[in-house]
Amino acid sequence: MNHDFDISFCIPTYNFGQFIGETLDSIIRQADDRVQIVIVDGGSTDNTAQVVSERARRFPHIKFVQRRERSGVDRDILESVAQADSEFCWLFSSDDILAPGALQFVRGQMRDDWDVFLTNFAICDLNLNRLFRHRVLDVAALSTFDWSDPADRDRYFTRAQTTTAFFSFISAVVVRRSSWLGVPPQTDFIGSCWIIAAQMFAIARRRLVVRYYPGELLFQRGNNDSFMSAGLLNRIALSITGFPRLAEHYFGAAASETRHVRRVVRNEYSLPTMLRYKVEVDSQNNGAQSQAFVDLFQRHFSGDRRLDALRRCTVHTPSALLRGLISVHRQFKSARNLAGQR
Repeated sequence: MNHDFDISFCIPTYNFGQFIGETLDSIIRQADDRVQIVIVDGGSTDNTAQVVSERARRFPHIKFVQRRERSGVDRDILESVAQADSEFCWLFSSDDILAPGALQFVRGQMRDDWDVFLTNFAICDLNLNRLFRHRVLDVAALSTFDWSDPADRDRYFTRAQTTTAFFSFISAVVVRRSSWLGVPPQTDFIGSCWIIAAQMFAIARRRLVVRYYPGELLFQRGNNDSFMSAGLLNRIALSITGFPRLAEHYFGAAASETRHVRRVVRNEYSLPTMLRYKVEVDSQNNGAQSQAFVDLFQRHFSGDRRLDALRRCTVHTPSALLRGLISVHRQFKSARNLAGQR
């Protein structure tokens, strides 16, 4: 390990040449000789290599690993950490932007004892215009949670608001490399797109100390979800089936942690959200896709409660009626927001 570096930005990428230059610029503006940038290109066919080469001429501490064929985000994340030369790795997406002062803030935390630092962030549109602050944990101040303490772990999972609390969003995670490498690569979950969560849950079997910061240390570029490449239905299934599977594997099907993971996934993919997705899927006029969505919908809202049964019934609502209800809801919401501005 090269101890001249104290932090490595670990960036997996695939065909994000349009965005990665801006990402690198945001890091380089704050970087010094203690910063390394590791980029693992999973077989890009666009101008990614050229963009990275241009930045490397200005900032020599860029390690660029090019794969000949597409390897998938999970393998690329694992490789980026393996290639890093620092004790701390900031896992980062190749289209997000580091907020001013973010590196200095994280360096101030690196003196303390934690395995993973998790930060909140701002949700932006495709052009990085700020929209709102993301929700992660119901915590108002910088907080540390030791998952080895059952009460502390329960406090963490109880306050989780989105799957970002379970390390679903790459750019929000800074990990101590020795902790990451202290468990084997969780290869059973390669292809799930949630390899970071798998690694963290594996670490938690021994000890995982999480430090969470509710402030905004980065800007997430919206409307640019690379997981959408296989279609909307597959993207929804990644979360609805993927995260409960992870929780069951590491904590057990009946564990309170798994129950909270399911709660959070249901909150993210609420009934109104799922009905909007139904309209989108049905608009593709693909009977097999529509039926697959119905099956996924019913699994998502499985349960013995009467409310669960009612939710499952709503999937049979005709899309034409749903489109009308969605339109009315949007008009009502717009009118309410306008009234609130007066």
